[in-house]
Amino acid sequence: MASDDNSFFGLKVPDGNDRRELYKSQYRAIYTYKMSAQELDQAFRDAITGDGPDGGWGIKNDERVKYVGKLEVTKGEEQTLKVTMEDYPEAGMSALKYYTIQSYTK
Repeated sequence: MASDDNSFFGLKVPDGNDRRELYKSQYRAIYTYKMSAQELDQAFRDAITGDGPDGGWGIKNDERVKYVGKLEVTKGEEQTLKVTMEDYPEAGMSALKYYTIQSYTK
């Protein structure tokens, strides 16, 4: 596991507004933001699909509705991670969760 606070198995964690790391293990990471799910989606896309060293990820199996739900991201043939986005509009917050495939299938 990458020890960098800004990535999870090489998948960049967007900075966003008031990002807080709630939990991080070898199988998953959970972050909250003081922004809407729509704003988080844009920050997430900008962070992972760019041309820089952290970019190059592609989104597949996007099951989200109005920016909320599950998707998978891939980099090359070997690397696939699961991502979940949640929205808490009454609190003005959203959450971003990263999972490895191993933790997701257990």
